[in-house]
Amino acid sequence: MKHIFSPNVSDRALYILSDSHVYALLGISFTLTLVLWYAIYLNDHEKRSRLRIGIASFMILVEISRHVWAVSVGVWHLNHDLPLHICNLGAILSILMLFNRNYSIFEILYFWGFAGAVQAILTPDSQGYNFPHFYYFRYFATHANVLLAVMWMLIIEKVRPTWHSWRKTFIITSLYAVIIYPINVFTGGNYMLLMQKPPVPTLADFLDVWPGYLFWLYLVAVVVGTMCYLPYAIADARRR
Repeated sequence: MKHIFSPNVSDRALYILSDSHVYALLGISFTLTLVLWYAIYLNDHEKRSRLRIGIASFMILVEISRHVWAVSVGVWHLNHDLPLHICNLGAILSILMLFNRNYSIFEILYFWGFAGAVQAILTPDSQGYNFPHFYYFRYFATHANVLLAVMWMLIIEKVRPTWHSWRKTFIITSLYAVIIYPINVFTGGNYMLLMQKPPVPTLADFLDVWPGYLFWLYLVAVVVGTMCYLPYAIADARRR
């Protein structure tokens, strides 16, 4: 049992489409489908509200457990454990969004979720930890929770993003990056991946070296965000 919560990294790395990664993909797909199908099946406002609050409460436990584990085994550090990555901040915003069914938060999380959380799930960077380590489950749970929260708003609450949502997200994300950069310099961190490419294969591997890397990272974010909205843009154009 001790090795599950050990501060030592796993003997074998988690790489794309390895057995551990495939299990995570299948588990996430099954869980999201089951929860959303059950929410639709309930067809009762009060029961759905209790389920929504229950999901948000579970998300709180996941986020707290991350810091409790890191502190207890002595691996918590300013340069990588502050909730400043898009997906970590997105997980906190997901909790607030589900508690209040907040559309303003949804406008941002729609793009952060499909552009960021999906990328993190498909190209995982679990800091050297693999199945069945606690960090492995925490990593995939955090990103899956962001996706679940966004899909809950889309499917259960029946809301959708607009072009204004994308412009709003673009501006807020750009300003957020400006704030995060000096924090990276001060802590030696790599929040938002502004300082260097992640150690695992991602879309960032095709970008220039730093500092030109920042320009291309920004451009990729714009393209991916636009692609996330494209289905709605096409649907709106057809209706017009």
